[in-house]
Amino acid sequence: MDSKLIITIGREFGAEGHEIGKELAQRLGFELYDKDMLALAAQKSGIDINVLASSDESIMGRFLSPYLTIGKLSPSMGDKLFKVQTDIIHNLAAKGSCVIVGRLADYILKDNPNCLKVFIYAPFEKRVEIIRNKHQIDEASAKKLVKNMDAARKKYYTYYSNGKWNKKEGKDIMLNRGAFKVEECVDILEAMVKSHSGS
Repeated sequence: MDSKLIITIGREFGAEGHEIGKELAQRLGFELYDKDMLALAAQKSGIDINVLASSDESIMGRFLSPYLTIGKLSPSMGDKLFKVQTDIIHNLAAKGSCVIVGRLADYILKDNPNCLKVFIYAPFEKRVEIIRNKHQIDEASAKKLVKNMDAARKKYYTYYSNGKWNKKEGKDIMLNRGAFKVEECVDILEAMVKSHSGS
């Protein structure tokens, strides 16, 4: 294994995987790739990013839009976008050390020996509480959003991994955000990286 290290972070919606990934990347001095991946893929493929955005401007529409390629775009267009995104992830992994949040990166890089695969999860009620507080919405709306996002991500991941994706398989570490604060999760992951690299 060379000195390059890629950390992929899969996460349940509301478990604050983005926040954990961002802080971890800052501490390690790594590049962070997250929601901007979709824009990069759309730009490279020539697909208008607005096509991917839900016409519904509600909070749910904004969150669900990256997972609506199945059905919202034609199958060939959705597949094209995913293929471009896959190429981008492989290119970023070859370029240098980085943290990639979501986008099925753990599955895409499953054969990469320089990749550490992380999954962040939390109990449903904890995720509802986090989403409620973060977006200032009522409990019923937060519950609906978390349930819909869970269903959308499962459909998206299962479809593009040919049914081979699951939350546990192939992961190097799984962290319960319900048991640890964001900073504590980052502490654990930072220690894991240092132990892995022998520093």
